[in-house]
Amino acid sequence: MSLYSSDAFSNAEEGNPENGPVRGPVPEGRACLPGKEKKTWCYLFVRRSKVDYVNEKLKRRFNTFIHTSVSYKRERRHVQKEERPTISGLIFVQGDSRKIRAVLDDIFPGLHLATDCSTHRTAVIGDDVMQSFIQLARVGTNRIRFLSHSLDYYATGHPLVRITSGQLAGFEGFQIRISRDKCLVTSLGGLTVAIGGVSKETFENIGEYVQMRRKEQEKEARPPRAPLTPLQQEMDRSLFRPQNQLDVLVLARSLDTWLARAGTSLQMRRYRQAAEMALFLLERLGAYVQPRHGAAELGPIDALRSAVRQLLSLLSQMELRPDVPADLAAAIRTGRQSLACRYFPDGAAGSPAKGAAPAPGNPTYENKEKQ
Repeated sequence: MSLYSSDAFSNAEEGNPENGPVRGPVPEGRACLPGKEKKTWCYLFVRRSKVDYVNEKLKRRFNTFIHTSVSYKRERRHVQKEERPTISGLIFVQGDSRKIRAVLDDIFPGLHLATDCSTHRTAVIGDDVMQSFIQLARVGTNRIRFLSHSLDYYATGHPLVRITSGQLAGFEGFQIRISRDKCLVTSLGGLTVAIGGVSKETFENIGEYVQMRRKEQEKEARPPRAPLTPLQQEMDRSLFRPQNQLDVLVLARSLDTWLARAGTSLQMRRYRQAAEMALFLLERLGAYVQPRHGAAELGPIDALRSAVRQLLSLLSQMELRPDVPADLAAAIRTGRQSLACRYFPDGAAGSPAKGAAPAPGNPTYENKEKQ
């Protein structure tokens, strides 16, 4: 597949070193970097004046890491090298989140681990991800930049890729040019970071694989579908019917952006937009996966189950919020009941409903206006 080809400049911008980045939601357990659950990292923010003290205390029990940036200043006839934390007060800590919280509660009662905005749980980073990040930071400190927007902000107009060679092999994110530097913008435990100088690595364009699969399936006979809204058309272009295990993995990755965007819409109280995304994605996932559920060639579909759980959870949150319009809450309730009868009787991507009816072209809710 073709590699990096876009030279379009982005509106990406760096985070404020004093205030830290604005952390947006990312799908639970599905960050754009690879990770394991055996050894994990968390992070917290402390006051700049307390960083050294807190870090020394934590180092007695856990491994810690503080990302720093190097700058040079001219003072009289000499150039002074200055190294300081990239994000003021940001400390990464390795260990079980429960043990770290217990230590913080005992020594620093006022400090808390950072949480993922979409799941409201402690943000966790896999050890293999963090080790690659630390190694990269040590050999090329200024290659890493923390960005001020959530990951989904950079999704529009930029290809989703996986790096297949070099030090960053296995990392996934969006290809973006920032300040004339080819970067990979990805998520690190809810923090959005841009890794520069990735032009020599080999990329696999996930978007091209999706389009190839869609063209193959467009030749198949399909029942007529109701017209789609512009947002639904955009979502539909990133979905396809999986035929094998690789298809399942690619489909799950293509859902990451939409899960993040739906979470952001919910956070910004754009309830109609969030509902349209969630209902449409659940409708398509049910229609594409239900007829082939249990097929040996698909292999495990845990990633798709996770996506369904997150989408159903998002709808449940909206239905219970007091500021959601009554007509929208009723439409969400009706849509969930319809999906449960046809595809998800157990509330997740479990066994499909017996005798499930063919999927209609549109979910029961149509996007009327942004809330």
